[in-house]
Amino acid sequence: MPTFSLHQKIGLVFLCLSVGMCLPHPTRNISLNDQTSQFLKPSPSHRNQSSKNFLFPRTLPPHTKVQVLDTGISLLLLGFQTTTGEKVSFLWDTGSDISFYEGSDSLEAKDFQIGEKKLRLRSGEGILPDGIQGLLGLDAFRGTCVFWDQDLLYWFPSESPFCDHPDAYLGTQLKFLTTKQKGEHSYVQFEYPKSFPSYAHLDTGASLSILPKGGGEDYLGEKRVFRPGGTILTLDHWLAKETLILMSKSGFREEYPNVEFLTGISLENFHLSGDKDKEEVWVIGLGVLRTRPLYWDFSRKRIGIIHQEN
Repeated sequence: MPTFSLHQKIGLVFLCLSVGMCLPHPTRNISLNDQTSQFLKPSPSHRNQSSKNFLFPRTLPPHTKVQVLDTGISLLLLGFQTTTGEKVSFLWDTGSDISFYEGSDSLEAKDFQIGEKKLRLRSGEGILPDGIQGLLGLDAFRGTCVFWDQDLLYWFPSESPFCDHPDAYLGTQLKFLTTKQKGEHSYVQFEYPKSFPSYAHLDTGASLSILPKGGGEDYLGEKRVFRPGGTILTLDHWLAKETLILMSKSGFREEYPNVEFLTGISLENFHLSGDKDKEEVWVIGLGVLRTRPLYWDFSRKRIGIIHQEN
C-alpha cells in the first residue's frame, strides 16, 4: 500500500461549498475555475456518458420527475415554484447537511413545490451564483429514494415499491456499491491507485473528485477552491494514470478510466486536528458520478450504479 504525506491528504467532509458559502453545519470543497455565470450554461458532452436515457423494464410507480441541468461544474434541479408561482432552481449538494433558499424577503422559511411534492426551506445566507435561488442538501431527501439519469431525477417516497425493490425496475445492471455511513453522509469503497483501497465521500456538489496520488499521473494545471471563511486555495489538477475502481457489495468492480481529480488540501488547513489520519479524506464528485445512472436510497442507506461498458 503506498504512503502519502499529510499534504496529499485532502480536506474532507463538513467543510464549505466551493462557491464560498458557509453553513451552520459546513460541508466540503468543490473545485471552481470559472465565473459564476457559467453555472447556468449547458455543459459539454461528458466522457463515458450515454446519449440515451435508461430504459426501465417495467412501469414506474408514482413519483416526482425533476429536470436536471448539468452545467459541467454543478447540478441544478429545475421546476420548483413558490406559492406565488415564482420559478426556482436549486443546487443539488449531497455534501451539505441542510437545505436553504436565498431571498430578499424577511421570511424565516418558505414553501416550494414541484409536482405534488412540497418542501419547506429555511432562509439562509450563502454565496450562490445568479439564477440559483438555493441549495438542496441531505435533509431535503430524507425519507426518499432517487434515480438520477443525465437530465432527469426520479424522486420516490421511501415506502414506494421502487425504493423497496429497485432491482425490479432497474434490472440486473444495478450494482449496489459497498458503502458506510458517517452520520447522514455516505462513503463508497474505492481503489486508486492500484492496491490502495479506501473510502470516499459521495458528493453531488463536487465537480471533481479528490483522490490520493500514486505517481505517474498527467498534470493538467491548477484549480481554485474556496475554503471556509471565503479564502482561496490553489490545488493541483491531475488525469489519473490508472483506472479508478468502485467496489460493489457483490464483489463487482466498476471501472472508471481517465478520471480527473484534485490533490493538495491538507487537513491542517481546516483545523480538523481529530480527523488527520482517518481514511475518509477523499471525495467522489460529478466527474465520476455523472458517467453512470445513479440510484440512492436515503432511508435504507443503499447506493447503486447502473453498470455500463466503457
